[in-house]
Amino acid sequence: MVLEISIEPSMITEVETYDLTSRHYPYTVYADDQRVLCINTTSSQTLSKWLTNLFKSTLKNTPIIVGITAQHQFTKYTKRGVKDHGYDFISLCVGSHCLLYPLLQQPDSYKAKQNPSPLCDFFANPTVIAVGMEIEKVKAKLEKHHGIELKKALDLRAMAVEGMKEVGEKVDLWRYNLDTLVKTVLGKHFDVVRPEEKLDWYDEKSSCCYYNVYTDEKTMFITIDTYLCYLIGFELHGMIHGHEAGKKSQDSSRSKKKVNKKKNS
Repeated sequence: MVLEISIEPSMITEVETYDLTSRHYPYTVYADDQRVLCINTTSSQTLSKWLTNLFKSTLKNTPIIVGITAQHQFTKYTKRGVKDHGYDFISLCVGSHCLLYPLLQQPDSYKAKQNPSPLCDFFANPTVIAVGMEIEKVKAKLEKHHGIELKKALDLRAMAVEGMKEVGEKVDLWRYNLDTLVKTVLGKHFDVVRPEEKLDWYDEKSSCCYYNVYTDEKTMFITIDTYLCYLIGFELHGMIHGHEAGKKSQDSSRSKKKVNKKKNS
């Protein structure tokens, strides 16, 4: 049985669109019967509220595994090769809740680092553990270009090497990408089918002069990727440390099947 992924478009009124203090775009991404709630916002107020609610819903001194992805749309080149530049957005996922937050891209590196303190304070918390692919690269870019320091960050492949030693003796887990790793850790039914053509990033109809809105399809795959990072990290952390959270993640992952793309009706 194929588990299809789909997204419910955000239902935002024109008035809400121009409310800069708390503006956000809520989406619901489905993976069969699993619902993942995603908030896309540029508002530091909404960001702070999302992070605060996350802490409130977590037991004190319990590790908070946070799936993280970050991307930039264009690769820039100089005479010396690929230019080192920051990200266009950062995406976080804990459980079935994801946040998509665009990052500043300014010619002035000082301005680019003026990101809301809630993100900096969040990752400075000793209970927060960021997990993702190529996490050292992500960590370095976030700190250099955006002033966001990940105090605790673990690479999913490093976690797999430690948590799945028998598998690591047979294959080189460091060569795995996200799609291969998720099938290795959570099962072959996690087979993500990607679009053959490159996705459009922005919805021209919904975007305005000071804020670009991601297309529904781009939002869906950002959410799915960050959600998978969380599931993998949560599962492996449980394998390594044997805590209850790992067991809950395992129970949740058992219900997932092959991930495929579902066209919106």
